[in-house]
Amino acid sequence: MKHFHSATNAEKIGLSTIVDVFDRADLFEVLDNDAVLTLSRLGGKTGFRDSAAIRRSTGITTRRRLRDGIRPLDLAVEVCRRLETVSGCRMGEFDAILLCHSNTDSNACYRLADALSQELGLSSGAIAAFNHGCSGFIKLVPEGAMLLDSYERNARVALVSVETPEYWHDGADRLFCGIVSAGATAAVLETGRGLPVGASRSDDFEIPPERRLNADPLFRMETTDVFDFRGEPCHRTVMRMNAEPVFINGIELMLDNLRAAMLSIDRQPGQRVVVAPHQPSGKLLRALIAAAVMEFPDVEFLNNLESYGNTISSSVPTLMSRIDEVLALNKIEPLRDNDHIILLAAGICMTDIADRMAAGHTCLQWRGNTLNVLHRQQTPEDANVSVS
Repeated sequence: MKHFHSATNAEKIGLSTIVDVFDRADLFEVLDNDAVLTLSRLGGKTGFRDSAAIRRSTGITTRRRLRDGIRPLDLAVEVCRRLETVSGCRMGEFDAILLCHSNTDSNACYRLADALSQELGLSSGAIAAFNHGCSGFIKLVPEGAMLLDSYERNARVALVSVETPEYWHDGADRLFCGIVSAGATAAVLETGRGLPVGASRSDDFEIPPERRLNADPLFRMETTDVFDFRGEPCHRTVMRMNAEPVFINGIELMLDNLRAAMLSIDRQPGQRVVVAPHQPSGKLLRALIAAAVMEFPDVEFLNNLESYGNTISSSVPTLMSRIDEVLALNKIEPLRDNDHIILLAAGICMTDIADRMAAGHTCLQWRGNTLNVLHRQQTPEDANVSVS
């Protein structure tokens, strides 16, 4: 359980930089809905009906997997290098680095943190690793904010998210193959700069039997013969989902956190509230928004699914790293100073996948020209991403 609330000292800790690497065509290749249709039918499964059905169900047109030969470590190094470039701060200069890397193997995050430390020339243990799942970024924010709050001087904390679900899912499982995507982001929380962080809460919530709909676990792991995201047979430990109770309780947990966030902000006349939610799937996001606008009719919601998919803990920071682009895509007016942004997420609880779900929120306040993001002109290292 992590709670951070800065009310009287709201200017102290801010989100100052946030980047992703989705424009790096040398790191990713794209899976369109035709490719997902083929995956979903492997092993004689019925799969999706057609590509149009995938688009209607998931809300996604394209999602990414790593290019052949690219490792999670390569993704981690490149997003850290981009953070250095945009923030002007070397990784070794941060007072702390927190890394989220989700996997059915609970030790994968620690191995990645150790390997990344070596690649960056940092001491062993310099990167704190977490296997947090979809709520990962929302869990890292209060963790980082509390670290900063404990310092008696100005300080900086890096929040890194590297997600490669193709390593721990079954490519033929239609509950996942149509939505999950590789992604990586990095952000900076620091003292006295950036978008002020107000309330930030994350927690793991037990889902009681009366809200389970059936006796099955919410999620379970299975070690078996499956297909990878290139359609090749493999043997691995994959995640399986009990879709209906996860769907219903995910919506309820995000609604509960939205209510708590709305109560925590000091909203003045003329100030807007924009919600940047985790991007689970089109179906779940539509249901969340439909329920939320009944209670909060003037709150605006962002959807970044179509070209990015569900990038696990990278979903919310990817949206924030492209905030102007996403606002325009959603036909929402640009943010004005003092508008409120609520970051929202719910999903798997990686420490108790059967009986709990993780959820949380973070409240930010917009300050024009205080958030460093990548200016996305084409560079020599970038190229058009080919569709598989």
